Parts: sequence; C-alpha cells; structure tokens
Amino acid sequence: MGAGREVAISLDGVRDKNVMQLKKLNTALFPVRYNDKYYADALASGEFTKLAYYSDIYVGLIACRLQKKEGVAIRVCIMTLGVLAPYRGLGIAKHTGNLLACSDKQRRCHQLL
Repeated sequence: MGAGREVAISLDGVRDKNVMQLKKLNTALFPVRYNDKYYADALASGEFTKLAYYSDIYVGLIACRLQKKEGVAIRVCIMTLGVLAPYRGLGIAKHTGNLLACSDKQRRCHQLL
C-alpha cells in the first residue's frame, strides 16, 4: 500500500449469493444494525450497490436505494458508503462514487442524493 504503487481496486455488484459480505462490512463499519428492508432496497438498486475489493479482499461498500417519484425519473439515495480503516486513503470510496456517477448518466437519473 505504498505511495506510487498501482492499487488493485475492483467492484462487484451485490446479489443474493454475496449479500452476507455486505452485512459483515456493515457490522464492521457502522454502529447500526440494518433491517431486512435495507438489504432488500440495496439488492433492488441493482448496479448502484457495490462491494469494493482491494486485491480480492472485500474492504468497502456503497449501498443505494432507488426512489421513483411522480414526474421525476429515478432518485438514487446513498444509504451507506464505507471503507475499512486500514484501506482508507487509497481512493476506494472515490472509485465507488465515480462508478455511481457513470451509472447515473447511463440510466438518466434526475437526482443523486
């Protein structure tokens, strides 16, 4: 993790088969216990909820919820965004945010919250 080295960051969508990784990261990162609706919303957001990996180790997440409002296409609400302490400062959260902005443009979401 030294300066000047290429950081191997990859992102993967959250699905039924890896939602436990999301739950474990939430437990490690946040002092809140999330209910089943949180995880259902995260899964339903599709490409807007991701796990972040550093050298094949899951170290961060971004979890979103989609809101459909009358007269507005889709609102994307960030519910949680976090990176484990030893991996902060490597640009992992920025990487997930950049992906979210790209997905937003492709889906023509009117608001990103």
